[in-house]
Amino acid sequence: MAYKTRQRDAIWQVVVSSDRPLTPLDICEQAGKSVEGIGIATVYRALKQMIAEGQVRHIDIPGVQPHYEAASRTHHHFFLCERCQRLFDLVGCLRGISSLLPDGFRMKRHEIVIYGDCESCVGKA
Repeated sequence: MAYKTRQRDAIWQVVVSSDRPLTPLDICEQAGKSVEGIGIATVYRALKQMIAEGQVRHIDIPGVQPHYEAASRTHHHFFLCERCQRLFDLVGCLRGISSLLPDGFRMKRHEIVIYGDCESCVGKA
């Protein structure tokens, strides 16, 4: 069990209350509003510990900075805005995806990312 601090608690509250996956910088900025002096190194250390404890999940999409979300979230997919690089959750899952597999293959898990422009960025076009 990790040593609890006000900073770690603030970081956890940001992650667990977010409606979308966040970057470490997003987490640092939001946690810094409630607890002064939170630096990016503190955020990375806390995230590393929370991942080890199974509280936080790291989302790795090639070519995009890492994002993090609470591990307790249900299975879902993502929408990545190619302009602002924000990652959004998509509700639901494609049915029948395993029918796309070649004969004899068995799917263990899957992750889908849809790329495009978010509502905010479409409005700027």
